[in-house]
This record gives sequence, structure tokens and C-alpha cells, in this order.
Amino acid sequence: MKQIHDSLERVFDRHRIVFWYDPNGDWPEVFQTFAGDAVTKLEVRNNEFGTKVRIVKDPNPGAKFLVYVPSPRPDDGDNWLLDLLLQGYEYKADKASLALQEVGLPQSFLELAQEHARFFLSEKRIAALKELLHTNDEEREVRLKMMAVLAGSNVAADVDALLMHFLTSGGTAGLFDPVGQTLGASNLVVPFWREVSRSFSYAGATPSLRDFVVTLFRGANPLDRQVTLHPHSRVFLQHWKDSQAHGGSYRAWSGLMEKDLQVEETLNGLQDTATVADSDTFELFERYTLHRLCKAFEAGRPGMDLIEDIRRRRSSFWYAEHKPGYLALEYAVELRELLAGVELMVDSIEAGVSRYTTSWWKLDRAYRLCVFNLRQYGQTNLMAGISTWVERSYLNNFLLPLSDRWSDQVGRLSKWECGDLPAQRQFFEQYVRPFLIRGQKVFVIVSDALRYEAAADFAARLQLENRWTTEVSALWGSLPSYTQLGMASLLPGSRWGISPETGNATVDEKSAAGTTNRSEILKTACSGKAVAVQAEAFLEMNSKTDGRALMRDHEAIYIFHNVIDNIGDDPRTEAKTFDSVEQAFNELEQIIKKVANINGSNMILTADHGFLFQQDDLHEGDMTALPQAEIWTYKNRRFAIGRGIQPGPSVKILEAAALGLAGDWAAAFPLSLCRMPLQGSGKRYVHGGISLQEVVVPVVKIHKARSNDTVKVEVEFTRVPAKITTGQVSLGLFQDQPAVDKVLPRTLRIGLYSKDDTILSEIKTHTFDSQSDEARNRESAFLLTLSRSADAFNGQDVFLRLEETVLGTNQVVRYRSHKLKLQKPFASDFDEF
Repeated sequence: MKQIHDSLERVFDRHRIVFWYDPNGDWPEVFQTFAGDAVTKLEVRNNEFGTKVRIVKDPNPGAKFLVYVPSPRPDDGDNWLLDLLLQGYEYKADKASLALQEVGLPQSFLELAQEHARFFLSEKRIAALKELLHTNDEEREVRLKMMAVLAGSNVAADVDALLMHFLTSGGTAGLFDPVGQTLGASNLVVPFWREVSRSFSYAGATPSLRDFVVTLFRGANPLDRQVTLHPHSRVFLQHWKDSQAHGGSYRAWSGLMEKDLQVEETLNGLQDTATVADSDTFELFERYTLHRLCKAFEAGRPGMDLIEDIRRRRSSFWYAEHKPGYLALEYAVELRELLAGVELMVDSIEAGVSRYTTSWWKLDRAYRLCVFNLRQYGQTNLMAGISTWVERSYLNNFLLPLSDRWSDQVGRLSKWECGDLPAQRQFFEQYVRPFLIRGQKVFVIVSDALRYEAAADFAARLQLENRWTTEVSALWGSLPSYTQLGMASLLPGSRWGISPETGNATVDEKSAAGTTNRSEILKTACSGKAVAVQAEAFLEMNSKTDGRALMRDHEAIYIFHNVIDNIGDDPRTEAKTFDSVEQAFNELEQIIKKVANINGSNMILTADHGFLFQQDDLHEGDMTALPQAEIWTYKNRRFAIGRGIQPGPSVKILEAAALGLAGDWAAAFPLSLCRMPLQGSGKRYVHGGISLQEVVVPVVKIHKARSNDTVKVEVEFTRVPAKITTGQVSLGLFQDQPAVDKVLPRTLRIGLYSKDDTILSEIKTHTFDSQSDEARNRESAFLLTLSRSADAFNGQDVFLRLEETVLGTNQVVRYRSHKLKLQKPFASDFDEF
């Protein structure tokens, strides 16, 4: 009774005159007990005329009447009250009618309510459906909204959204069908698959979620020509992959389908490698593409072709997992191109240093980054050919011949100097003192073993960031090129030396070992206005208190950082040397940004020495025996100190004075890449010797500007049609200038949208990062497939839209938009036939 009374109250919220025909006379008591607010109850028993007069003559135009007729509704021709009935509302008290009245649907939906009666047993579902309904909804829209209510409050009343929900919530085990489990009780399973068929042309004999997924993946598999679905399926798959909420389920389903559809077996027998093209339906396609590219590299395919193929894969769903593999291949290509054009002529010490700092260092960088990414990727079998080629080519075609020719020049030296190149011991006077003279504060960041190529790479990366500028130069490193002397050489003084027994370095007879001693040397030279700190301590400082105080009280602040040498100099971890370089970059960026945060604007990044490293183990032939000597006092892989050392063909001997150091000792340095025997030390990572990689010490001046100094490339529409007449739209986009130096790349999402922001096509993502000076090389072509949702906007203006993600967020903003007409002819509706 209460349910009917409540139902009547809701009806009177919308209507003034309500007729209630009760053909079986079931509800008189309910009628009599109804006490609606300001509602006049009238019962019709052969008093139609009187009832009509009562209603019509009521002086209150807003009066409400409940007209109860305990008999069937008469035919319209015999109904004296028809005109009032048509003005008002006919109330029915059966369950289906009550349900319709609850949600505000007219009686024309009675069959729908009867068909899905179980849905309306829940007041919560009724309330949720009521919120979604519109007055002009048809049965199809109502059923979709009922499905959305059953699926969950966050699911849109759209077949794609419902599929996404079921694909994510149902798992891949196939133990139950989430569609049947969710929609079955309300008899909505058949309508659901009818909607799927309408959008995807899916026609399973006994439709189920798993059967649909198999059909969907077969239709998206370029190796399977037996299944054809509506083009909308391509759009759906792309949206599925791109969805943050549902992308994980795509991975799971794709992995399962990969096995069920025997994709690997098909790929193994594939003759035409172009068949896979840019498809990313399965992760195996990514592995196959990388395998094919590696083989193409080994076969000598041109580098530009390889790079083009690699960059096309950047938009692949699986790219992130395989990015290190692609990068390793890119740097292998770069190394090959650099080796093809390099001339390793060393006419003099000065010429060797000049060529190394100008171009040769790039080969060291390409090798390092290739090896680093090979380690990150970890697919040793797949990349074995690349790894072997890179290791052999770098060593045999660059490092060894360069070291041999460089050693020939070093062998002729009688004094360790390099023309006009400042010696490392001049660092303070050349780079630090000028700031102090001008009354400016300066931060010196010393990163242990940050060799020249790594510093130049770091500077180039920092230069790309907004408001940061860098300038790279070089110093002539002190010999022996090891930490104790290298660190001492960066401090102010006039006389440097090392203990031939311990290797400890001194500046003006004071020990330079450790941060405390170095800080004292700095304070003495700068009247107490200088200090040395360890990087860990600096990073732990509170910027607003300790950091500002550090800067306030000192003119020169040295920050000592040790990651590369700490990892590389240990035989247990030396294999991670190139990993440590990337770690050092991350920490150096933190240090530099913290310096800027405490208002430090003048920064110098330098190192104590460089290093040699090769990924493969050395052979016995790479070792050289110590020459004869009266006594050896200190030994290292790349140098040894003693007295009375006898000359030999494989070593260079220099007295302390020739090295610019105090003492009566001499040092022997193995020529080329040779190492000296030393128990318990690593062989692959070494320093202390005479190679360019060890003795060319970087100096990077770093400054943070007050205003923005980077811009992104601009992207313009080209070749856009005036209207869309097919299920696809072709367009061209043009990058206005090369992405070099302070001109940064721009990553855009490209798609078709309606005026109300409905997505009408697949969304493609592309990074515009071409560095080519040729304008034609900076134009890109795209083909967008329209979704089923585009059909509802035929004949309307739509918009090609370029969007980009705000840095550091998931927020997407509009970059550019182009209006065009969607005008597909009616015949296009029959494409699937």
C-alpha cells in the first residue's frame, strides 16, 4: 500500500489530474486511504458528467484530482472523460507500471518494464536509472542506461564503456562470463550483444565475452585474414590501450590471445616481414620487430632506415617495456655512423686533445649509452649480435687505434703539458678566482670520475631544460690520473705533491686527503670564506635555513660527489660503471637545482679524473708487466710509483718534476690500453693512466637564467580535407623548425572530436622531434579511423584537434583545432557488406 501511495505522490509532483482505472476492483482500499497533499479524490460510478463538472468548475486552476474508476477503461469513443484524461495522466498499479512511474517513463515503455522486471525490484537501481534518463530517450537508450546502472555508477551508458568494464572486471580466466553475471538476471544479455553487434559487426553464434575478445583480436591481427570487423573495432582497441583505467586488462587479454591464437608459430613461418608493419596488437609483434631490426643492423642496413623504423614504434603500446632495446639499437647505429666517418689522426698532443673534445668524445658516449641500454634491457640472446659488434668495433676501430696513436705522442713528451690547455692545477685560478675578485659567490661541484664525454652529455641534457645554460671546456689532467691527486689539483695552492709510499696528495705541504683537509686548504686561501662539503650532506640540508646560511657565510663552496668511482673502482660492481654514470647524472641534477634553490647562480662542474671502461673482460694480452726498478712504492692498474725505474717499450716513465710534482720519485705508465698486474683490483674500469679518456678533465660552467629560454617546436595543419566523406580522415602535420638546442620537441595527441567533446576517431600520439634542416623531412602524415560514435554527428561540423599533456601531470590541454564537415553519404552505412 505504501509503495502505491508513494508512487501516487510522485505522479502528482508532475501532473494535476490523475486517472486510475481498476478493471478488477483490486484497489478501492488503497484509493480510500490515500491522503495526498491537497488532492481531491473522486470515484466514478455512472457519474461521469458530474465528475467532469466538478473538475471543470473548480475555481482553483491548480487543483489536483485523483479520479478512481473501478472498471476497465472504456473505448475512447465511449469515454465521457476522454478530454480530461488526455490532459492528465493515467496511473496503473501493476508492478511494471509502478516501475515506469517510479523512473518517470510513459506507458509506451510497458513492455520494456515487463521484459526486464527484475531490474525494477531494487529501489537503488530505480533511483540510479532515474538520474540518467532523458525525456526523449528511446528503448535502446533506456536499456543501455539500465546496463550502465547494473555495471556500476562510473560506467557510461555506451557499449564501448560497458565492454571496457566487463573486460577489466571479468578477468581472463574464462571461469564465468561477466556479461551474463551482471546483466542476466535483468534479461539484458541479448540486448547487450545486439548493441555489440551493431557497433562491431560481431555475430557470434553463442555470444560471450571471451568469444568476442577472440574475434576482436583476430580482426586486429594482420596475420589473420579470416575475420573482418567494423573499422570501429580498431578505434575501440586503441582507446582500450590508451586508457589508464583499462590498459592493464588489455595487457592481460593480449597475452592470453597471443597464446590462444598461436601468434608465435605464425611469426616463425612469416615470409613477408612487412606484414606486421606498425601493428602493436600483441607484445610479440614488438619482440619480432626488434629481432628483425637487430638482424637488419647486422646485415648492414642503412642507419637512417633503421632509425625511421625505430621512431615509428614510439607510439606502440609496448614501447615503454622495450625502450632500452630500441635505444641500444639507436646508439649502435650512431656508433656505426661515427666510426664510418672518423679519422683517428693524432699529429700532436694538442691536436689529439682538440679532436677529442670536438668530436671523438661522441664515440665514447655512443658506446656508453648503447652498453647502458643493453644492460637495462637485459635481453642478451636477442641483442647478442649488437652487443658483440659494438664491443668489438668500439675497441678495435676506435679505442685501441686511438690509444696507440695517442701513446706515440705521449711517448715523445719530456714534460707533462699540453700547449695552451690549462693544467688541472690551474683550475682555481682560472675558474674560481675570477668570481671571488668580482665579489661573486661560486659553487664548485666535483664529481669523482666524471670523464669528459659524460660531462659533455650531462651538459647537453641540462642545456635542453628551461633557463639552464652550459658551457663545456677542458683541463689538462694531472698525472697520475687518480682521485687523490685529481682532487688536490682542483684546490688553490702553489706546490703539489704525492707521497710515493701511500699515494696521498698534498697542497703546499698540507694533506689534501678527505673533505676536512680540503676544506681547510680552501679556508686558508680564501680568508675563511670557503668550505668543502660532501654531496650527501648538502642534499640533506634544509634549503631555507642551512642552505642559505652556507651560502651567506662563504664565497666559494666545493661540493664533492662520488658515485662513478665508488661503483667502478670495486671489482664486485665495476660491471655497473655505465649504470653509475646515469645515477650520477640524476644526483648532479638534484645538487644543481638545490644550489639554484638557495639562490646560487654561478656553478662549475668538474672532475678529478676520467676513466677507461670496456664491457667485455680483458685478455692476458691486455696486461703488461712492471718494468725493472730499484723499488716500487705504490702500484695501480694504470700507473706505478718507484725509484730507479728502467725504460721499456710498453711503458712511459716520467719523473716527479716532469709531472709538475714535488719529490724524487718517478712513475711508470703503461702505453695504449694495457693494465699492470695488481691483485684484487678490477680490470675493466681503470684510471690513473695517460689515455685521453683519463686525462682530459671537463669543466662545465652552469648558469640559471631569470627568464625562460626554451621554446617548443610549433606544429601546423597541412593537407586537411574540407569535409570527411569516408570512414577515415587523412591529414598532414608540419613541424616548423628543427628540434635542436633550446628548441624542444612537442608530443601531441591527434584525434577527431565533436563540438561537445565526444571522441569520434582513434587517437594517435606523435612526438615532433625532427632535427632535419630540410622542411620536407619535418612533415608527417596521419590516417585516423572514425568510430561508430561519429555516425550521430553526420552533417555537422567536427574538429581535428591537437592536444598535449601538461608537464608533470596527466592533464591534457588543447593545442590546435581545425574545423571541417562530417558528411558521409548514406551508402557508407553499408560498407560492412
